[in-house]
Amino acid sequence: MARLVQHPATVMRATYHSLQQESEIVVAILRTALIILAVLAPAIGEGAVAPRLAMQVSVIAAGIYNAIIMLFYWRRIRLRGQRAVMVVADIFLITSWIYLTWNTGPGTSGSPLFPFYYIIIIISALWFGVSGLLSAASLITVLYLLVAYRISGNDPFALVDALYRQVTYIFLVSIAAGYLVDTHKREREQWTRSQVLLAQYQERFRAAQEVYEVLIPSHAPQVAGLDLASRWRPALQEGGGDFYDVITPAPNRAMIVIADVSGKHSRGALKLPLFKAAFLACAQVWDDPAQVLEQVNRIVYPYLQPDMFISACVASIDLEAHTLAFASAGQDPPLFVHEHTRETVRLDSSGIVLGVDKTASYTVARFDLEPGDTLCLYTDGITEARNPDAEEFGDDNLAARVQSAVAIGLPADGIAENIFEAVTQFVQGEARHDDMTLLVMRYHPEERVKSQA
Repeated sequence: MARLVQHPATVMRATYHSLQQESEIVVAILRTALIILAVLAPAIGEGAVAPRLAMQVSVIAAGIYNAIIMLFYWRRIRLRGQRAVMVVADIFLITSWIYLTWNTGPGTSGSPLFPFYYIIIIISALWFGVSGLLSAASLITVLYLLVAYRISGNDPFALVDALYRQVTYIFLVSIAAGYLVDTHKREREQWTRSQVLLAQYQERFRAAQEVYEVLIPSHAPQVAGLDLASRWRPALQEGGGDFYDVITPAPNRAMIVIADVSGKHSRGALKLPLFKAAFLACAQVWDDPAQVLEQVNRIVYPYLQPDMFISACVASIDLEAHTLAFASAGQDPPLFVHEHTRETVRLDSSGIVLGVDKTASYTVARFDLEPGDTLCLYTDGITEARNPDAEEFGDDNLAARVQSAVAIGLPADGIAENIFEAVTQFVQGEARHDDMTLLVMRYHPEERVKSQA
């Protein structure tokens, strides 16, 4: 059954809204603390304008209001404009407390509960942004000035004093809260975009990996007369699209191909199915590797233009004639090690990469095969692997590894493992920026004779 995958941006938006809803219960808990502080406010003194009973009634009303908000949260009840109503209600509630506790506490004027306004401003900024906090600050200013004017006996100088002593701080807090909220909003948006881009990158990388799993053999196929081994390791970043395969179009013939699609992104991998299909089709018709490359080039050319190409090499092994035919299209020259002489030859029969010139032609090189001869095909992800000093593993180092492995009689799998282990030790944990692909073949015609017998 198909798996439904939500878009990462949708998931993050849902998470953000969930956090926003949870902030309301946090505010309710904070309101509870404010109610307790209001209860513990200094007893109404000589300058009080209201009896203690009025303060008690307002506290009880605030407790009921707060309990209703908590109940709404736990029952998942949402009303239209609920937050705006909550902010306005809190402003009026705190204003009433300030009125009821005027001239109490250590000061000779004003209320010790005035700092409660700052909390409302911060909450308004978090919930509604800069416009919300400015609206809340304006309403607070108007109500506070009315309270000051009323308590002072309609003295206009009381308004000036309130503006100087308290209202100034309201707008200073508003400016600071607005700056912090705006900065936080930009950072949150930037973080969201980065998470979406990361999720998209991971999705493309996953898709590319799935393409690889289909196209690249999980292990080298078994061919009588050939000892084959392969290694493939994708880059930690999105790879360029390495590919290899071994097919037997006829009982006495094996054809090996290794290729690298240009481009350091998943588009390279997405071109691999086209290349594999073209190679499989052409290998069934033509024995000559040069002809295979020419025909594959004609097929893939229209689909690679204008900014992509494929480097590849093809080796055809005639198991009856004991010969190796080889042709290359811009790929790193394979290494051929003679069993008896231990001579290492670079099979440099280089032609232009595929996808650049539709009429490109390629040349073929032929060699006689003897028991024990070894062929090593690889991509530049191996020779160009770098250590922390930015030094490359290099062609000569690879050739020495292959030659020494053949000299001690390692099988193909042992040679491949030895090379990959050497590259891993060489890079010392440095990030890989290209795929590493290796294919090793050792020729053992006696095994084919035994299998036929």
